[in-house]
Amino acid sequence: MKKGRNDVGVQKARTADLLEDIMLDRRNFLFGTAAIAAGATLGAWVPQARAEVGGNLEIMAWEGYTLEKETEAWRKQHNMGVRAAIMSTQDDVTAKIVGDNAVRLDLAEYSNGYNAIYKELEVLKPVDVSNVPNYNKDDIYPPFYQGDMWYWDGTQWAIPWAWGLDTIVVNPELAGVEVKSYTDLLKPELTGKLAFLDNPLTVWPQIAKVTGYGEKFPNLTKDELADCFEKLKPYRDQTKVFASSNGDVISLFASGEIAACFCVWSAVPLETAKQNVKTVAVYPTEGGAVWADAWFIPKTSENIESAYAYVNQALEPEVQASVCKTAVCSTVSRKAPALMDETTRALFDYDNFDEQFKKMKIYGQPPRTSEQYATYDDWLQVWADFRQGF
Repeated sequence: MKKGRNDVGVQKARTADLLEDIMLDRRNFLFGTAAIAAGATLGAWVPQARAEVGGNLEIMAWEGYTLEKETEAWRKQHNMGVRAAIMSTQDDVTAKIVGDNAVRLDLAEYSNGYNAIYKELEVLKPVDVSNVPNYNKDDIYPPFYQGDMWYWDGTQWAIPWAWGLDTIVVNPELAGVEVKSYTDLLKPELTGKLAFLDNPLTVWPQIAKVTGYGEKFPNLTKDELADCFEKLKPYRDQTKVFASSNGDVISLFASGEIAACFCVWSAVPLETAKQNVKTVAVYPTEGGAVWADAWFIPKTSENIESAYAYVNQALEPEVQASVCKTAVCSTVSRKAPALMDETTRALFDYDNFDEQFKKMKIYGQPPRTSEQYATYDDWLQVWADFRQGF
């Protein structure tokens, strides 16, 4: 049986300096090993802002989300070079922009839940949306326009640009039963055939929803947190493995070791199909878990004008349609679905966006410190105990 990645002691140590998040790269299996080691090519930070579009742009993003292909012609037009460092976790970004050894990053991504951390660390530059004309109320779907994870204190701090779903994935043949809700995962036929993914970003909100605390997450008291995981124990009794990554889940499906995964990237079936194994993403009655990525301009940015221009290009409908296809995600742009192929457009019901998104919620993460609620460290401890069978 495969086990979780880190013991509790290691996790606790990482949380001490706010660089500990163990969120896993939900995409790196699709694109392979990162072509550039995270941050390896970035030099020391010497502030020197540019006043025009062009020159060299230092960015950090998930593999497959750096937009080099989609912006190639545009960059040639503006004589712009892009040096992309690949992040495998959000920590890779945080480590580059915090502290005395902070280095230059002109543009980077953060995932939902990290807004509070970066606000506290004061590493974000305010975004002047007049420099990002594609980010406007008419062209951006409502949940992603001035949402509170990117806009606060009357200021825009980041621009959301890509999102997607994590949900139940099932091998119907191995499962032997129909799965329409999380309670179906408790059927006897699935005993010893279930996997959990070790990804707090989306798995924790799903756990809260399944155990009746979805409306309160991420602000549960310690007693509520304990009750939450007590109610989750029947799912652990069904579980064969705690997978370390999406790639691990795909391998487990491909080898026939599991028939279902509690919450994983909804594009997993596309990858198992390449190995002649049919799996399906199930949108359960309880709803799926939403992830959302946003571009932000770190305080270590130098080429700010080009950073703005790059973000604006990321929101071009053609670019949005392209990245949604290659990275298997969903768009924030109202204009992009009309440019998508049938398969990419089918990833979400854009024709009924408002109605479909009512069932979703973009969650943050538990507080770093709190006298009232269970903290992120408290969740880490309970989650580690749950994985180890305590």
